[in-house]
Amino acid sequence: MDQVQIVATRFVNTLTQHPVCTEFLPVGEIRALKIPGVRSEEALAADTTEALFEPSPEFVLNYLLSHYLDIYIYQVLLNAKASEQSARMVSMKNATDSAETLIKDSEA
Repeated sequence: MDQVQIVATRFVNTLTQHPVCTEFLPVGEIRALKIPGVRSEEALAADTTEALFEPSPEFVLNYLLSHYLDIYIYQVLLNAKASEQSARMVSMKNATDSAETLIKDSEA
């Protein structure tokens, strides 16, 4: 089975980032998605009326899938960037505190 996984960091807060490995492709089946104001999956499956897609269903799905994948990668990159900046901020804070302690100790 072919698949693509992404290994990256997930930003939780300033002091916490978690490494994660998520499946990118193939896109799995979405189940039990609750959207306010939209009928349930069971109600939609029971509806036997035909739907006309313009453009074709393949075009619509390809368009949505490509945008989903782009947004997913963008979200992963934003989490990684937030984790990196947070780690830099904590590192600089620790370096500043250590330098201030060193200066105080040398003056005394």
